[in-house]
Amino acid sequence: MNPYKYCLALSILFLAGTLYFIKKRVLDFKYSIFWISISLLMIILSLNKDFTEGMAEAVSIAYAPAFLFVTGIVFIFFLLFYLSLVISKMQNKITLLIQEIGILKSCVDEGEYKDDIHFASNKHNTSCYRANPVENRIKGN
Repeated sequence: MNPYKYCLALSILFLAGTLYFIKKRVLDFKYSIFWISISLLMIILSLNKDFTEGMAEAVSIAYAPAFLFVTGIVFIFFLLFYLSLVISKMQNKITLLIQEIGILKSCVDEGEYKDDIHFASNKHNTSCYRANPVENRIKGN
């Protein structure tokens, strides 16, 4: 089988799979844009043999179809880096939530929790306080 046709077939299957998972709402929209763009780029590179050979020659790759696979691998590295950033951001959010849950549990364990107690949280201040400001002054919160 011609390597260009093989890449074309894989790219079309990958695009179809991506669209299927978007339809089933398994794949998030912001990630689907990335995968659709990779699929379309690979389809364009597979269909346009002269362009692919010119690009391969420009980056000193002797076998032009190998350029298709190198392009796919480079995009995967970009995706891995992006997902690492997303994981780091989520880890920070999880840490913040764990800290807030710990503070809530300490408020409950101290017997301060009643129906009129609320939990206030922002980046700098996290505390239990009563809904009535007079009780807050008495309580010292």
